[in-house]
Amino acid sequence: MSTSKRIGSLSNRARTWPDTKSSDILGNNEREQGYTLREENDMLKVESQSLKELIDEYTCNACKVFTPAELEKLASVRQLQAQNLQLRHQYYEEYNSTMAMGIPVPLIQDFLPPMQVSSFNQSNGGFLGESSMEPINPNFNSMNTVMNPQQDSETWSMMQTIGLAREELVNLLNVNEPYWIKDMTEGRYIIHRDTYNAEFLNTSVRENRHQNGFRTRFESSKDEAILTMGASRVAEMLMDSKMRVDYLFPTIITEAFTIKEYGNQTSPRQVGSIKLVFEQMHLLTPFVTPRDYRFVRFCEKVTEGMWLIVEVSHDFNDSSLQLNSPSRAWRLPSGCLIKDVSHGVSQVTWVEHVEVEDNVPIHLLYKDVIIRGLAFSADRWVQTLSTSCHRMNSHDNILQNQFDSPLQKMGVLGAMTQEDRKCIMSITNKMRKRFCGNMNMVDNLEMVRLNDNEVYLSLCRDQQNVIPSSGLIVNAATSFWLDAPCQVVIDFLKNVNLRAQWDAVCNGGAAEEIVCIRFGDQLDNSISIIKPHIESINNLLVIQETLVDPLGAVIAYAPIDREDFIGELYGSWSKPVLVSGFIISKDGNPECMRINHGGASTSRNVAPAFQYGSLITTAFQVMSYSKDIDMEFMNIVTSIISSTVDRIKLAFNCPDPSV
Repeated sequence: MSTSKRIGSLSNRARTWPDTKSSDILGNNEREQGYTLREENDMLKVESQSLKELIDEYTCNACKVFTPAELEKLASVRQLQAQNLQLRHQYYEEYNSTMAMGIPVPLIQDFLPPMQVSSFNQSNGGFLGESSMEPINPNFNSMNTVMNPQQDSETWSMMQTIGLAREELVNLLNVNEPYWIKDMTEGRYIIHRDTYNAEFLNTSVRENRHQNGFRTRFESSKDEAILTMGASRVAEMLMDSKMRVDYLFPTIITEAFTIKEYGNQTSPRQVGSIKLVFEQMHLLTPFVTPRDYRFVRFCEKVTEGMWLIVEVSHDFNDSSLQLNSPSRAWRLPSGCLIKDVSHGVSQVTWVEHVEVEDNVPIHLLYKDVIIRGLAFSADRWVQTLSTSCHRMNSHDNILQNQFDSPLQKMGVLGAMTQEDRKCIMSITNKMRKRFCGNMNMVDNLEMVRLNDNEVYLSLCRDQQNVIPSSGLIVNAATSFWLDAPCQVVIDFLKNVNLRAQWDAVCNGGAAEEIVCIRFGDQLDNSISIIKPHIESINNLLVIQETLVDPLGAVIAYAPIDREDFIGELYGSWSKPVLVSGFIISKDGNPECMRINHGGASTSRNVAPAFQYGSLITTAFQVMSYSKDIDMEFMNIVTSIISSTVDRIKLAFNCPDPSV
């Protein structure tokens, strides 16, 4: 019996020994995990403290409350940074001019603009046209898309397109020598087509598109600029379709909206959703058909303070997502890289690359501008973005010294508060949007030919504050050529002392600029309030905004009664805004324009006075107090616009080519 008990006891001990061993091992593991968790907790505490210190040190403008002195200092720093970049470009231009005269001078690389520094270094094995921003490692944070079994093939195909587009854009942003060359005519960086095709032609980004047509051509360019705004805020605005059309690119994009959003995650650093968007771009003349794009947009936070935005077209099988446009535009991998360079200042590098097939013949006036890729080049995008950032900062942080004219000249308007001055900028923003948005002549009424000028009439798309039973707002526009450089034309149209030569509102009398708000790198970017001195009318004002970019400028203005202006400041204006203005652009090829063009504003026997010419579009919005647009009304409208064109031509001594 005792033996059996001993055997049972041993058996129990045999059974409990593994349990004890397992308990020991489990306890050791728990202790090790406890040590690890404590170490991770200590690291998180340190990281949390560092983040708190970083937040205390770097507070964004939107969260921090600046004193007036800090605002003035911040504005001065940003202005100095912009002036520094402009002086660097001037130095490089003077250096090239001196070398062209055969005078050898040393080149100081510290004074070169960012783009030219890297271009100069190519002889030492550097990159041609390399961005001054640190390059992205193409293999860093690659788009490792994981296939979801429940994901449809259409979405999976789109995700593959985005991944390949990102890799291609990163290569183009790094910009080593094989991909980019400098166009000697315009000084712009363009893609070397043979090298590009050899590298990227066989990728699905290029295969997954429509077949090339007879009229297919490519447009490519790259540029960079300094922005007076943080990279995070810029990236956020660039991903917002409404912000792009209303505030960032009002003179380039005339319509934009998001078609669909995809919640798929393509990268650990993806920010927000993938967006399928529609954008319409226009040269702002009735002579040119707008471009309609439908493409996918994706944002990625590459590192702290650096953001990558990728845009690429994708050929969807779903017919509801297809476009039916007379100008087929296909966006090849394009986008931008934004990086913080200091507090409240960032730098953007922009790549524009599209494939276009014009099914409608291009008007002869604008053929050279479009064919040579000047209409929507990267320098226009970055300069317009830079101006818009300046304008928004001016709106947010208006200072007293931004008004050049003494406010006491305004009489009752001289008592405006800073909020009232912000309202002026909001008024001109609506004016500009209304003016640019109606230049595509969607609701076209008729085209009338007066001498060599084609005048287009259309209904304004926005019939705001107009009672349908009382009338309609009609937009009339025409384009013509002038034998004068863009800057000369801009200076003429902005000169308040010469305004009576072309503006019928002045009735031949003098005019005075009583308020001027300037913003942006260009001094021509401004908002003005002008008072015409007319004996019979004493309460008339003209509100005008001028926006300048590398292609030319947009000048939009609207006459308004003083009482209506005060009412708009306080939100009680109920009358329609009738906006008129001009779009000035380069002519693209001045020699072609002078030699053989029936609609030119100079005769073939007249020697050109300037080296370059300009294309001018003038437009008027006129109120019709009848729902029926009769011939008498059209004659009145065309008479107004043709009279303005004739006055401008006369001011530049341009004879009528028909004489």
